[in-house]
Amino acid sequence: MRPMRSRQRGEGGSSRPRWDRNLGLTIFTGIATLVVLGLVFSVAYGSQQITGSAAALHDADEGLRAATIVRAQLALGVHMASVDREFGTNSGPAQETSTFEASLAMSDLTTAVEQLVASGKVPDQRLVDATNRLAATGNEIVEYIVAGDSQQAQLVSETRLDSEFQELTSVLVDLRDTLSDQVSSSDALLGRIGNFARFLVAFLIPTAVIIVYRELMKRQQRQADLEARLNAERQLNAAREEFVANASHELRTPLTSIIGLSMLLAENDVVQAEPAATELLSIIISESDDLARMVEDLLTTARLDAGALHFVFEDVDVETEMPETIDPLVRSGSSIGISVEPGVVRTDRLRFRQLLRNLLSNAKKYGGDNIRVEGRVEGRTYVCAVIDDGPGVPTEIEDRLFERFIHQGHQTATKDSVGLGLSIVHALTQGMGGSISYDRIDGETHFTIRVPLAGAADLPTQRVA
Repeated sequence: MRPMRSRQRGEGGSSRPRWDRNLGLTIFTGIATLVVLGLVFSVAYGSQQITGSAAALHDADEGLRAATIVRAQLALGVHMASVDREFGTNSGPAQETSTFEASLAMSDLTTAVEQLVASGKVPDQRLVDATNRLAATGNEIVEYIVAGDSQQAQLVSETRLDSEFQELTSVLVDLRDTLSDQVSSSDALLGRIGNFARFLVAFLIPTAVIIVYRELMKRQQRQADLEARLNAERQLNAAREEFVANASHELRTPLTSIIGLSMLLAENDVVQAEPAATELLSIIISESDDLARMVEDLLTTARLDAGALHFVFEDVDVETEMPETIDPLVRSGSSIGISVEPGVVRTDRLRFRQLLRNLLSNAKKYGGDNIRVEGRVEGRTYVCAVIDDGPGVPTEIEDRLFERFIHQGHQTATKDSVGLGLSIVHALTQGMGGSISYDRIDGETHFTIRVPLAGAADLPTQRVA
């Protein structure tokens, strides 16, 4: 028992999923794409961080430079003012130059600090507060020098300028060191990413080329196999269609003879005097007509599949054509009522007769006992309906009624049929520029065809379906 269970699992009961190469290739490509995008994003982000940190580092260095100039120029101006007071010298122009340079440097310092704050690299408020205090002290010293109060200027310089300068430079130095570390770490990270990217390029590209090449080879092989199978199927279809066409042609000749001889016998006085012989001849004619119709359907189907079905259009008088189409069925024992209005349609006479015969034969076999044909003109269209009082078509196949080989359970929708009649009617009606529909009206089955009236459309004299 155990080996049997194992074999069953191996044959069709295994639940382990099969590996899909296309899915695997798609996943691999997606992962590789995500990795590449991640690398690109990382490089872009790292470059952005390096650029921002480098710009902030430059601003910090600029702030240190400006703060040093501010301190040096203010100290020089205070010194020259003190010398003038002690020795009576006049260094006014030099003092103006020092205070001007100090003012310019203070402006540069303020600008550098503002850019640092805008960059988001300043961790707290200490830098701004230290800058503001140094700027206030510098402005106060400049005002004392301009006013000639060298003693007060010297007092402010000695008590506050140096300490505030040391505080500001300490903050700027710490910030500069931090920014320098950030630049170094970002640069190292970019270096590692670059090494990883080079490894991936060296690994992924050959791997991808090999995988893609193998998949292309397999796809080409599958394509070649598919084309071979397709060609074999085409040859098989062509042979089948040729066989059907040849068989149909071969069958039509004896059938025509059988039908013709049967009709001659039916007109013989001796045969007509024997009711049994008349009944047998009626059956022969009826079955021969059915067989001839089936052969014609097979031949028409073969021509449709080969694209070789031609329509020769002409003006056809429906009122005259209808009896000629229905009389052979009446002679075989059918009772068919005719109620058609006069009308001339633009159609193929032989194909028009064929689709009417198919509809009447379908009604005779599978419909009710009462069959009639009604025809009327509606606008620029002639409407012809084949009506019977039979049960109609099962609802589950109504939507597929005009397709080939429609089945109901294990049998065709219409028993004793090859399943082509209604599909051929549909194809012929469309080929002649018309349409067909099926309806149940007041307990009756209506197959209604609509074809254009003569002059209603500019149709060619010949058309290939």
